[in-house]
Amino acid sequence: IMGTDRRIYEVVLVITAFISLANAVFPIIMNGPMTGPGQVPWDADLGVPLVWNGGTWFLEGDTFNYAGGTRVAGNAIGGCKPLPCKVEWYLNGEGDPIMYIAWPPNVISCVPAGSIEANGITYIMQMNVIQWGNGPGLTHAWSMLLRGTPTPANYIATSCYFEVDSKFVNAAFIASGDTIYIYGTGLYRVSDIYLASVPADQIDNKASWVYYNSGNWSPDENEATAIITGAVAGELSAIYSTYFNQYVITAFNFKGPGVLYMYRSDNPIGPWSNNDILFEEGWQYPWRSGMSGVYGGYMVPDQGINTSTLFMTMSFWVPYRTYMVQIDLDNLGTDDLIVGISDMSSGLPVLSNATIVVTPEMAERSRHYNPHNMSEKADLMLRTKYRQVPSSP
Repeated sequence: IMGTDRRIYEVVLVITAFISLANAVFPIIMNGPMTGPGQVPWDADLGVPLVWNGGTWFLEGDTFNYAGGTRVAGNAIGGCKPLPCKVEWYLNGEGDPIMYIAWPPNVISCVPAGSIEANGITYIMQMNVIQWGNGPGLTHAWSMLLRGTPTPANYIATSCYFEVDSKFVNAAFIASGDTIYIYGTGLYRVSDIYLASVPADQIDNKASWVYYNSGNWSPDENEATAIITGAVAGELSAIYSTYFNQYVITAFNFKGPGVLYMYRSDNPIGPWSNNDILFEEGWQYPWRSGMSGVYGGYMVPDQGINTSTLFMTMSFWVPYRTYMVQIDLDNLGTDDLIVGISDMSSGLPVLSNATIVVTPEMAERSRHYNPHNMSEKADLMLRTKYRQVPSSP
């Protein structure tokens, strides 16, 4: 792959999350959006956080011009501090995002899945989609580990990769001393959660990875056994929480309309609690008029600060956009919901009952560019164009 030219189809990234934003049992404050009008003239999703050099960077998936609906980049990166704050995106002279890595050939989408800093170098796990499917279990992808630094936003692919539908297509990382723990999911949005570990100085050497197997560790990925069963997960996030003094995983359960679970454990292996719910089916938030399809749920590491404030990024398919979510962990287990929205362009809060306006045109565009709908495939192909992407170094 390295050193070759890439041509990538400009097709629309579709996250098949036909779910309702659910009943939260944590007080929630919405700070957003991170992308879209008021931020930059394009929309994007995911917002995988990357903590490095005293700041927080955010990795976005496919980015589209919200006026024309055309892809302007396959991925994007920006940073800010402290949170919540306005994200400054790396842009080219035309105002489009600078991609932090070019796409491999024969994929239709490249999605950031997780990130970690080790020995001054940052690593990104990238999910490379070969088929988007309209529903859980119908999307197929493989993953590869990238290495580089956010400044400049320049990453290269390592030799560490995972085959299609293997157990670490999506991955979340936690550093503990000289060891990095990797939490993974396989077949998209129908997967249990698995665990691997690797010495921090060997993270990009797949031969050094070992996989948890029912109390033992195996060098064979195929022998990995689930540490959390019944998760029905795709995207996932993991941090060590100073507030809880525990390891924490979050993941949406895609068995039905999504529920965002928080799993906690005193050690990286488990056992894991499963009674903490961040979002639950059926709750109608006052700011959610016209919004649908929530997914993602990436926690920002607390960097060793003992605080009850947890920041997360959430994405919505309609509008196709990423938001910053602020959770007050002091109210764990309560239904005393507090909702507010702040303008990420200024970082200032607005009224707690503010509504994010989703125009009919915006919702229609999201539906129209859904490549999963086979009746629209011909129209989609007519709108597809090539973009030449520079080779990665």
